[in-house]
Amino acid sequence: MEANTALGMVLVITAGIFSGVFAVPFKFNKKWEWENNWLLWSFMALTIMPWAFSVVTIPRLFEIYQEESKATVIVLVFGIIWGVGAILWGLGIKYLGIALSIPIMSGLNNSVGTLMPIVVRNPAELLEPEGLRIIAGVIVLLFGIAICSHAGSLSEKTSGNQAIGSNGKSRYTAGVIICLLAGLIGPMINFGFVYGEPLKQKAIEFGASLTFSSNAIWSIVLSGGFLANLGYCIYLLKKRKTISNYKVGGPTYWLLALFAGALWYFSVMLYGMGGVKLGKSGASIGWATMQSIAIVAANVAGLVSGEWKKANRKHTLIMFSGLGLLVCGIIIIAF
Repeated sequence: MEANTALGMVLVITAGIFSGVFAVPFKFNKKWEWENNWLLWSFMALTIMPWAFSVVTIPRLFEIYQEESKATVIVLVFGIIWGVGAILWGLGIKYLGIALSIPIMSGLNNSVGTLMPIVVRNPAELLEPEGLRIIAGVIVLLFGIAICSHAGSLSEKTSGNQAIGSNGKSRYTAGVIICLLAGLIGPMINFGFVYGEPLKQKAIEFGASLTFSSNAIWSIVLSGGFLANLGYCIYLLKKRKTISNYKVGGPTYWLLALFAGALWYFSVMLYGMGGVKLGKSGASIGWATMQSIAIVAANVAGLVSGEWKKANRKHTLIMFSGLGLLVCGIIIIAF
């Protein structure tokens, strides 16, 4: 690979690791409900971090949005739609745990988010050698995801390892439905990246470096996502009367939730930087690689944190065979 491509892959792989493990800090906030963690996560990941980095790295930021108002609105709308998916993503983790939910959600993210940018740009590219390799890689990834999900289902049925907050009642089916919806809506953030190209180009024109030019997109698309997440978290805090939970746990709980947000934002920013280095196929190859690495990282995090401690050896081996296919899919797409 050329130097830029190699660096792009390193950035994207790092992004995938951060994306796969960002929710681990939530596990330590045992006295908080989902909405307590997710609200602080939303503030850090969707507003504080993206705007701070955009202001620092993009000259004449607000002038860019004024001159490219149409692209700004389109990106914002994609962000709001993606925000609904982000809510479902968080609920999917709550229902099924990190190791099982991430493969399902990231897998659909992979398939839709990898192929659709090519379809939007030029569908004929799918029939070229590079396009055919991407399709083959996606098919392998989908098989890997199906095997990982099957392993999780077997473990759920035989080990009694129920999802967090299930109160003794299996929520596997509901969790899978939530994860499927999250996976279908999740690629909207990648569409925001694709349709935000005018913002990136204008940022470069105004003096931003190519490496950080994508920050002009993230501040808008993530702000759209924040609106959806803020509304839902406030609704839950009022309905379940859980706002008082912020009084327990001390500063450690707050820092853990904010750290989760920082981890997730860095995954997005590094993906944007890596996508730029990968060239015209960055939105497809970079997206597929990041999501696949996220699946592997999530399963490792789930193993380390004990999510699979009650699973038998057979189910664990099935899961690792699925991970093996995911790695093969990454290799096919990336190289």
